[in-house]
Amino acid sequence: MRRTFIVIASLAFAASAFAKDATHEFQAAVSRGAIQRVVIAISAGSFTIRNGASDRLSLSGVASRDYDGSKEALWAQKVVNDTSVEFVVNGAEAIVRRKFGKNAQSFRAQKFTGIDLRLELPPGMDVDFDTAAGEIDMTGNFGDIDIDLRAGEVDIRIPRNRVRELNASCRVGEVRTHLGNEIVTREGLFPGKTHFFNAAGTAHVNVHVTAGEVDVTLTQ
Repeated sequence: MRRTFIVIASLAFAASAFAKDATHEFQAAVSRGAIQRVVIAISAGSFTIRNGASDRLSLSGVASRDYDGSKEALWAQKVVNDTSVEFVVNGAEAIVRRKFGKNAQSFRAQKFTGIDLRLELPPGMDVDFDTAAGEIDMTGNFGDIDIDLRAGEVDIRIPRNRVRELNASCRVGEVRTHLGNEIVTREGLFPGKTHFFNAAGTAHVNVHVTAGEVDVTLTQ
């Protein structure tokens, strides 16, 4: 399955060899306050999640889009300059969502602008992805984790003693789970689900990808 993604990426690169990227960097932060749960409400993108300071949530990243020729370059740059990501806090929940200025209001501007996001969260925070496609890379100490992608790759490394229940699955692709005392690999069409239970743990981790790869490592 990984070879398939490499081939697709190579074809995409070849098709866009003469295109250029307009990019814009952004960042934001909020005080933790009463926040216990983070929802990433971004439909597609590349996401890196790590632990950070215990008293705040922070994000940084890049908005980007391809353009061909000088006629589209100015418009593309205006679009990405008006595209960023923000926190919206409601009590114990913080929603991470895209933010669009006046130059990024069209369907075309919003649909085809890529997001590469890094989140730094306090240890123990619950994380829920409202995301359809992309790449997710999580390492650290978190609470409950809920991921359900239509397509993409998920790579998670979390402490084994924190996990009470783990469910990892895909419909088409490969699921690798490193459980500490064994490695379980499932692949193909409807490869099934890997389940792990630890009565001493507290976190519930559910990871599913309809088409793609899931790699979960429970660290010691």
